[in-house]
Amino acid sequence: MRSKQLMIELLEYIDLFEQTVEASDEMGMEAFLAFVNSLHLDRASQRRHTERSPSMAEVEIARHLSLLHRYSRSYIKAALSASEHLQTEEEYTYLVSLMAHESLTKTELHQLNGLEKTSGAEVIRRLKRYGLIEEHPDPRDGRSVCVSIRPEGRAELMKVFPRLRLAAAILSAPLQKDQQNSLLFLLKHLCSRHSSLVRQRGNGNDLEELLESINSTE
Repeated sequence: MRSKQLMIELLEYIDLFEQTVEASDEMGMEAFLAFVNSLHLDRASQRRHTERSPSMAEVEIARHLSLLHRYSRSYIKAALSASEHLQTEEEYTYLVSLMAHESLTKTELHQLNGLEKTSGAEVIRRLKRYGLIEEHPDPRDGRSVCVSIRPEGRAELMKVFPRLRLAAAILSAPLQKDQQNSLLFLLKHLCSRHSSLVRQRGNGNDLEELLESINSTE
């Protein structure tokens, strides 16, 4: 039975080979084997591409997370109108991070907030210009600089906390409590994994390598 199936497949390959190769002097065994091999390589490549291609669910998750982030930013922007200085979500989250910790290095601050060094440095520069934070040498490493929140920074946060709680409530309001808990669990898992990935990534932009890195730890 297997031999019969093999013969059928072989005849199909021969027929396809004859349709593809017009010159009679190219219709030898070596050319035929190369032709069949090229077909298999092409199919294998297509399978790998299909396996690596994101599913519709993955695409939809990415799209909806992006939309949700935009909605969140608009609510936060409205909440920050209560502040004299804070204008962006990043300025707020950096200040909150410093409020939760006595002192952080700039690198630690960037990592906590998921920002690259250049973007994070600009946030720190603005907060320092507003007089909300201060810099001082790291007692653990004289070559490093630590950042701390000033009393003015704490006072600025107190102004926006009530409205930011409203913004947070608006964002989660469509969900029931059990749905909120489920979403929170999944978001924490995603953030934890991506936080580690960003630290490993450095300045690399090879997305295929990043995906393989995640899959290899599953």
